[in-house]
Amino acid sequence: MGTGREANIRVGTSEREQAVAALADHLANGRLDLAEYEQRVTEAAAARTRADLLALFDDLPEPGPFVAAAVAVVPRADDPLVERPAPRRNNRGLAVFLGVAAVSTLVVVAVTATWWALAPLAVVALILVFAS
Repeated sequence: MGTGREANIRVGTSEREQAVAALADHLANGRLDLAEYEQRVTEAAAARTRADLLALFDDLPEPGPFVAAAVAVVPRADDPLVERPAPRRNNRGLAVFLGVAAVSTLVVVAVTATWWALAPLAVVALILVFAS
């Protein structure tokens, strides 16, 4: 059990709920019987300080009422269950190709003065839409 100032810090609803959840784990693992669990839950609900909550766990192993902050787990590089973002594509070559195709098509339309020469521009537009 904590001593000094740490033990005298008042607890709130979230700390009491953590303690009750930890007691439920101990009940599920067979470390507490139902009567003892109910008694400790009642005491946890009435607890005012950390010392009050910690006293409920003196004879129990972890988990306790005050769980340390979660540690970030870094997945292994070869873990098949980790979803990795798709690599970014370099669209510079596609943009250059589409720009040259569009300018070429406009030059052909200007020289021939026919509307059907715009058909390749429609194809280029479709390529641009599906490639992006």
